Amino acid sequence: MLSSGQRHAASGSQTTAGARAKALHSLAAPKSARPFTSKASAAPARRPVAAGALPHEPPGTSTEVRISPSQAPAVSAATGHQLIFSYHQLEVPATPPGIALVDVTPQIRELVAQAGLVEGSVNVLSRHTTTAVTINENEARLMDDVRQFLSQLAPASAPYLHNDLHLRPAPENWPGGWAAWAGQEPRNAHSHLLSMVLGNTLALPVSGGRLALGTWQSVLLVELDGPRPRTVGVQLTGWAAGGAVGNAATAAPARD
Repeated sequence: MLSSGQRHAASGSQTTAGARAKALHSLAAPKSARPFTSKASAAPARRPVAAGALPHEPPGTSTEVRISPSQAPAVSAATGHQLIFSYHQLEVPATPPGIALVDVTPQIRELVAQAGLVEGSVNVLSRHTTTAVTINENEARLMDDVRQFLSQLAPASAPYLHNDLHLRPAPENWPGGWAAWAGQEPRNAHSHLLSMVLGNTLALPVSGGRLALGTWQSVLLVELDGPRPRTVGVQLTGWAAGGAVGNAATAAPARD
């Protein structure tokens, strides 16, 4: 016969074993069979993406992002194609005054065609500290909006330390000394700032012998301190059909 203490211990052991069995059963049960305990623990339902949803819809589960299937490589060394590295410069003899945008997409497409580039990339460089390069739609009224926006972002009339020419030394060995340098030096700090904001390089993919730009995308040189003569560096890299190789241009120094 069990004593009172022994019966109490056995009862407690059975209770503990029963609790453990119930917990294990709960874990093993499928999610659909588990009891709903808290609204906060329920995952939010995914909202389907409506047809024609606005592009500025907030990111999250409502915005679907897909990766398009990759295309098979179009070229290989076995087919006689050659890997090329070809540098060129685009020249703009005179840009419009002030802030202006110049579409250089046709010239870049022409370089791709001349080089026979089939698969690769094109690196575009703004070779000045008061110009920039960007990609956007080349539409006349939008270009006016861009000019007005940039003018408001960094007004030319605002005070800038860079424009205090009387506090800046002339470059060493400048012909005519400080006075000659100061007489030709523009007060263009706003142009330098906008150049840094917009950026000076672009990398454009080439696939199937064509620039992989979107329907309304153009490559734009952004003049921020015109009028001036400007140059844009363009380097083509990748597989060229039939081993076509473009002529490398000698890079000349570029003033800001």
